[in-house]
Order: sequence, then C-alpha cells, then structure tokens
Amino acid sequence: HLLLISMRSHLSPLVLLLSFLACLPAGAWTLTGRVSAVVSGDTIKVVDDRKVQHTVRLAGLDAPEKFQAHGQRSLDSLRELVFQRGVVVDIPGNDKSTPRRGKVLVQGMHVNLEQLQRGMAWYDRAQVRDVPVADREAYATAEAEARQQRVGLWRDPRPIPPWEYRQGLRK
Repeated sequence: HLLLISMRSHLSPLVLLLSFLACLPAGAWTLTGRVSAVVSGDTIKVVDDRKVQHTVRLAGLDAPEKFQAHGQRSLDSLRELVFQRGVVVDIPGNDKSTPRRGKVLVQGMHVNLEQLQRGMAWYDRAQVRDVPVADREAYATAEAEARQQRVGLWRDPRPIPPWEYRQGLRK
C-alpha cells in the first residue's frame, strides 16, 4: 500500500505534464525576427536571425486590398505598428499554408487585435482554425466595437469585404 501511495505522488506531476503537452497544438512554432516589409494590411515579411525571409499573414484577418477603399490606410496602419521592428510570430501547428498565418506580437502588443480595433481589417471567421481559441472572442469583440464606433473602414455605411472585392475582380 505504501508503494502505491509513493507511485501516485510520482505519477501526478508526470500526468499533469503530459496532459498539458496534449493541449498544445501539434507542431506549433514561433518565428522571431525583424519586419523588412509590409505587403498589405494583413501581410508582412519577416527576416529571421539566419537572414531567411518569411511571408506571414496575420491570422484571422482579411484586410482591404491595395486598390480597394481603405486598402492603403490599412497598410499604413500595419506599417506604423511593425515596420523595421522586432516581432514574435506564433504559428499554429496546423498551418500548412503559404504564406504562413500567425499571431504577431511587437513588445507584447497583439498586432492582429490592434488592426481589428483600429477598424483596419475584418475578422475572417473562415480562417478561425488559425486563431488561438483564447483569442477568438477578443477578435470578434474588437471588430464589433470598431463597427459600432465607426472607426477605420467602418466609417463607410457598407464596406465591401475583401473576399467579395476579389470575387468581383475575377468575374
């Protein structure tokens, strides 16, 4: 009986650690580097320590296209937040896309969320799998508040979502 109690006390931390590890996304990784370019209101280029350039889309966002209304303003907003600055990008393990999609942080500031709060992008629910579960409600709330306060692209009475704009260009 004493042996069983001893085994339980040794297994508990191991079971807790394994349970924690099982909750992490498989293959998730972190990219650190400096932003060398801002391509659009939701896409950046990051150069890592090995001087390798990575194209990264801000997970869960879809910003206006360059020639669409608010496209340049969205790009300028993101440039103000990240250009030539060090970033940490959390990329989920399920991301097989090119460019990669990730949560971008600059000195602890959550850039994806900031773009939504500024009304510079839509929360793209079609890409929800790329957004950490803990951030999904914050993204939805940020977009809703920007809409309600009519900031950024929400100043327009009926802004055209970029996915509809792109679809119109294909016709």
